[in-house]
Amino acid sequence: MYDQCGVLLGECAAEQRELESFVKNQPLDDLTKAGKNFAVRSTRIGGVTRSITRSNLERDVGSVVKESVPRLNVKLKNPDLTFVCILDGSKFLFGLSGFKKPSGLMAPRRPRKRPVFHPATMPPKIARCMVNLARAVPGALFADPFCGVGGILIEASVVGCRVLGVDASRRMLRGARRNLRYFKLNAQGFLNADARHLPLHELEAVATDPPYGRDSSTMGAGVRGLVHDFLSGAKDSLKKGAHVCISSPKEVELEDYARDAGFTLREKHFVRIHRSLTRQFVVLEN
Repeated sequence: MYDQCGVLLGECAAEQRELESFVKNQPLDDLTKAGKNFAVRSTRIGGVTRSITRSNLERDVGSVVKESVPRLNVKLKNPDLTFVCILDGSKFLFGLSGFKKPSGLMAPRRPRKRPVFHPATMPPKIARCMVNLARAVPGALFADPFCGVGGILIEASVVGCRVLGVDASRRMLRGARRNLRYFKLNAQGFLNADARHLPLHELEAVATDPPYGRDSSTMGAGVRGLVHDFLSGAKDSLKKGAHVCISSPKEVELEDYARDAGFTLREKHFVRIHRSLTRQFVVLEN
């Protein structure tokens, strides 16, 4: 969910003289030993500091850096070092960028780009977030017990997990297999089974989005009963300390079901989808 990450060097009031002095007092020579050139980029959050324009901010901070470290050259395209200035209300934050997500990184994996489409499938950004919340790492045995056409499996495979897709519908499993193959990704296996009675063991991470809504089939079971029964049976399929990231409409009592099943709640997040649907993402530890 991040566009870039790096090191926060510090913050001060968003006033021209104060922020220039703040930047000048940083150990810029030590911070820039790994580079020969630099650029300054800025962004604004909120609208309190309208007296400082981003273009002027980048120019003035760049001048301070150049004056403090004369050996550095300004290079606007692909610099060795990128200083980041953030105007956050009345605050100025200053840091060094360490990684920036390439533009359009996930666009080729959007649901409409896949050979098999289903309207209820997760977009890649949310699917990757769920995989990350499940603490999935390269080489981990990962499963999506309601895999559908494989949106979450794709992102777990890209991470480097050994993925298992489970679904009660053979048609969905065929779609998931075809979608993974399209992206040249290999699954550990696909299993036509009821997620409420998983015939799996020693799973190291699970991320799943149980079906709900008019575009999904719960195979005759209500969403509450489906989620409750899944969590009740999933515990025995997981290694001790493994995590589950599960989503549902916020009205579903996920916390209560998880507690009854013996899981420990680690995180809970809400995302508003539209006026009548807010989705919750709950992270549980076995």
